Amino acid sequence: MLPGFELWLPPKANTYEDGLPVWEILGSDAQYVQFPLKAGRKVTCFSGAMAYMSDNMKMDVALAGLMKTFGRLAGGGSLFKITYTNTSDDENGYIAMTPDYPGIIVPISMSESGEILAQRDSFLCSTIDESGVETEVGAGFNPSGSIVSFCCSGFDFIMQKVENGEWAFLIAMGTVITKVLDAGESILVDTESVLAIQSSVKVEVKKVGGIAAMCCAGQGLFNTRFEGPGKVWLQSMSIDKLRKLFPPKVVQSGGGGDGGDGGDDGGDWGDGGGD
Repeated sequence: MLPGFELWLPPKANTYEDGLPVWEILGSDAQYVQFPLKAGRKVTCFSGAMAYMSDNMKMDVALAGLMKTFGRLAGGGSLFKITYTNTSDDENGYIAMTPDYPGIIVPISMSESGEILAQRDSFLCSTIDESGVETEVGAGFNPSGSIVSFCCSGFDFIMQKVENGEWAFLIAMGTVITKVLDAGESILVDTESVLAIQSSVKVEVKKVGGIAAMCCAGQGLFNTRFEGPGKVWLQSMSIDKLRKLFPPKVVQSGGGGDGGDGGDDGGDWGDGGGD
């Protein structure tokens, strides 16, 4: 690949002393992330993420304080903080999480990446290390440097801020690539192809071209411009792109004339059945 780009592949997970992995990614699409949990270990997730678990796992649901709860909601998270704990004294347990739409799961080492800003609703779950340090998910402001980039960069005004902890897992779609930007280096990307960025990355927008390009190129009016230093995660098929392929159907309430048309159609079907 070109210098600085990397086809994203799941990194190798840490292992416990007995060689058991801290997490495993299962499948190629619409994946599971499975956590073999030693006694006392915990994971957190958003509402509805659990797919299956051993019977020694216990679920706790709680609010995380008014401000943290508001921040989590504003960032696209769920109202409650959900924690699963292996409550056995010495037996290993397990639990698996899965996204609520078809996608792949992107593990991110928080000790390496530091604070990241992700698209809203991207966070799936996270591990809690043995010292009890948790990944915090809240609201982060769009780091754009102008009003135009606030509105047109492809990021919402409020983003999902993910920081601290051990491993965080994001939901992406399609193929994921990463680009590490050096200080002063920039890249232009489609506004709907962004998954996450390190908080050190600057965000601006740039017009795609002249009037003809903006109207006819199919790229919209602006591209998003990222400037380093920092890392960028890109996805080839975001949920926003997928939604455009299946626009909601507008159901029109039928008046008298529409009712007559419906009756004619029903008669045609009935005649066909009789023949």
